[in-house]
Amino acid sequence: MTLALGITATACGGSDDSKSSGGNQSAVQGEAKSGGGMTMLAVQDSASLDPFKASSVAVADEPRLAALYDPLFYIDKDNSVKPHLGEALTTADNGKTWLLKLRPGVVFSDGTPLNAEAVKTNWDMHAKADVQSLHRQIAAGLTTKVVDPNTIEITPLGMPNANLDRAIAIDLTYIASPASLAKGPDEYRNRPVGAGPFKLESWTRGSQQVFVKNDKYWQKDKGLPKLDKLTIKNVPDIKQQYSTVTSGGADVFVSSDNATIAQAEKEIGVVQRTVDGGQMIQFNMTRPPFDDLRARQAITLALDPAGIPKTLANGYVPAKGFFAQKSPFYDPAAVQAAPDKAKAKQLFDELEREGKKVEFTYLLPQNPSSIKVAEWMQTQLADYKNVSMKLEPLEIGAYVEKYAFRKDFQAMLFQQWLADPEPVTFNNWFSKSPTNFVGWKSDAVDAALLTGRNSTDPAVRKKAASDLSKAMVADLPAWTYAESSIAVISNKKITGVVQFNTGVFFMDRIGFK
Repeated sequence: MTLALGITATACGGSDDSKSSGGNQSAVQGEAKSGGGMTMLAVQDSASLDPFKASSVAVADEPRLAALYDPLFYIDKDNSVKPHLGEALTTADNGKTWLLKLRPGVVFSDGTPLNAEAVKTNWDMHAKADVQSLHRQIAAGLTTKVVDPNTIEITPLGMPNANLDRAIAIDLTYIASPASLAKGPDEYRNRPVGAGPFKLESWTRGSQQVFVKNDKYWQKDKGLPKLDKLTIKNVPDIKQQYSTVTSGGADVFVSSDNATIAQAEKEIGVVQRTVDGGQMIQFNMTRPPFDDLRARQAITLALDPAGIPKTLANGYVPAKGFFAQKSPFYDPAAVQAAPDKAKAKQLFDELEREGKKVEFTYLLPQNPSSIKVAEWMQTQLADYKNVSMKLEPLEIGAYVEKYAFRKDFQAMLFQQWLADPEPVTFNNWFSKSPTNFVGWKSDAVDAALLTGRNSTDPAVRKKAASDLSKAMVADLPAWTYAESSIAVISNKKITGVVQFNTGVFFMDRIGFK
């Protein structure tokens, strides 16, 4: 007898019991009233609002994507995959084939049906090289066939994928109107059309985006969305975001800044989600100086993660590895080496005697908090000979273009928020993955990643994550210095915050008390 894996819809929405902390919000988020306009703050403007090139990260573009498109499927706080616009996503053969069923009757805000053909059109575009989708790897690894107007058969290429539902929930969950896509990139990037609770009314570049209620929303009979209007304003400085919300100039923002989150917990309350990943240095293992393991070891041994929050008071939780210490995938026997200045000096000196200079440029996004941490690293490394670190902060679009499409870096700041190891760890480090930016090639790592991908057994998946962690400690393709944090910070007027994936929230439920 075959075991069917996957998910089916039991209700129209996800669970509404997201926990919040802090003395000024209730322990359980309540239901919002209908009406009103909410102002949200973001660290940057969008380069694009399509599902292909917009950043699916809660502190970047994902709140906008959730507002415009709604997810097909999502990863809930209990790490299970749940349906939303989709109705079911199942496999009866352990990931060799999958069936995706959509809710009938859903339409985009332009009236076009959100059917199987629409999903296939989006996924086919993700797979095209000229679209330059950030999610191309997942889509290009699938073949899809429309079975009926609301059903798609999905076949992973090359190998089964027992966790494909997680990849879809993270990478292929936002669907744009095929009528909009047919008008070309200028249309779908700047005037996007989705089936979400809101539609874009105006976009003042560099300043703000204004969204209004979608009168064709599939849950309008349930009184959703709660808000009539959503304005997202760009405020890059984290402290200014916080002061703007606490003074009443805005209502909500999403933050990964630990110090801000800690302050909000004491003063106004937060809704927070525990995730894996974090802030890390990724080393390009294919070019000097980091094609030499000793250079990677020297840098990491010279830097003490605990020194960052101690010096900068930014609240960072020092990491012991890629998986957070509260994660079910954390293995205390597979942690990164403790800082060792004497060993670091020995390695730098050894490389110098061989004529190998540890001179490198550090690529990072252009935001104040990231630059401060990089400057702290520069200061620490200045204590050693034979090492020179130059900073290259870039606007987010140029930063992504340089590392993701050109793979042009020696070392870089990489920030990740993971609801689950799949599909991100496979994408990052499988030897044949096109998004293996660091060039890590390891048979043992490939075996661990394949094991984790092809099992739904928690014990097997935990062991695979442990094997990956041990290999990361040994080879150092990346070194994580701060655990991930993600929180929704709002004033006392806001309620109805229900998070999914890596901390984004459902835009149809948030509103005013």
